[in-house]
Amino acid sequence: MGTGKTTVGQRVARSLGFRFVDTDKLIVKQTGKPIPRIFEESGEDHFREIETEVLRHCAEGSGQVISTGGGIVTRPENHPLLAEAGYVIWLKTSPEIIYERVRRNRNRPLLKTADPLQTIRDLLEVRKPLYEACADLSITTDHLTMEETCYGVTESARLALGPENNAE
Repeated sequence: MGTGKTTVGQRVARSLGFRFVDTDKLIVKQTGKPIPRIFEESGEDHFREIETEVLRHCAEGSGQVISTGGGIVTRPENHPLLAEAGYVIWLKTSPEIIYERVRRNRNRPLLKTADPLQTIRDLLEVRKPLYEACADLSITTDHLTMEETCYGVTESARLALGPENNAE
């Protein structure tokens, strides 16, 4: 969360001539409910089940950039689905920068805690090995502009996918 996945993903998709897919938006569309309400009414486990089904469907496609929620790696069955979906990039960002970006956002159910910064640190501590296991590439974005991040992701994807997979 707060690493720029959506913004970077949209720009990279445009640069590659691919379509952009956001799993969180697909979940909202499929359920007709905002994510915080899904968490409130049905819990995180139910949300993660829906998320896995959405990812499974997305992994069948091609010519797309997929932005997922940060917790998608917490379910082991998602790891091969991510690999099947394509080239996986982890946008690494420090907890402090993430906190600054998301602290005013009330749509973050996992951050409704007494100490959201510590919650971010704890989440990253648990998820870091999972991100490392799933990512083909990680890019630390703390000191990069959005343009630099987008350029790095786009060019890395071009190299990884090869010319036959680029729409341009």
